[in-house]
Amino acid sequence: CFTTEILEGFDVQRTSGLADTLRKYGYLTQSIVQYYTSLEPEDEVRSPKVCPPFTDFIKRCQDSDKMTVSDVFATQLMQVPQVTEDVAIAVLDLYPTLLSLARAYILLDGDVGAQEEMLKKQSNNVISGAASRNIFQLVWGS
Repeated sequence: CFTTEILEGFDVQRTSGLADTLRKYGYLTQSIVQYYTSLEPEDEVRSPKVCPPFTDFIKRCQDSDKMTVSDVFATQLMQVPQVTEDVAIAVLDLYPTLLSLARAYILLDGDVGAQEEMLKKQSNNVISGAASRNIFQLVWGS
């Protein structure tokens, strides 16, 4: 398993396949349930409520110091060989999230050559061919 440290306490992990991915999601779900259960007062442990109320969740998300999905995506991109901060910003200008980038790759119907060159072409060569290929491998690498 390849792991890259991004921020203290946050790792990006690449799985070996669907079964490994599902297993990791299972472990993650169990950890989240265990964490929130430990936060509840003793007399409320029997309550089926595990997550905070929606209003509390929204308040936590509005904290301006918290990282956004785009911030995390930019940090992930900068772990890729040939991707500098300027390249990461150019990618974010085109695709602010990993999901939006993955959807753009899907639209190319499996044409690997076109997928590998997509970011280079769309950025008018601000993103190098090597960086474009490496980012494609981050998203769809086997």
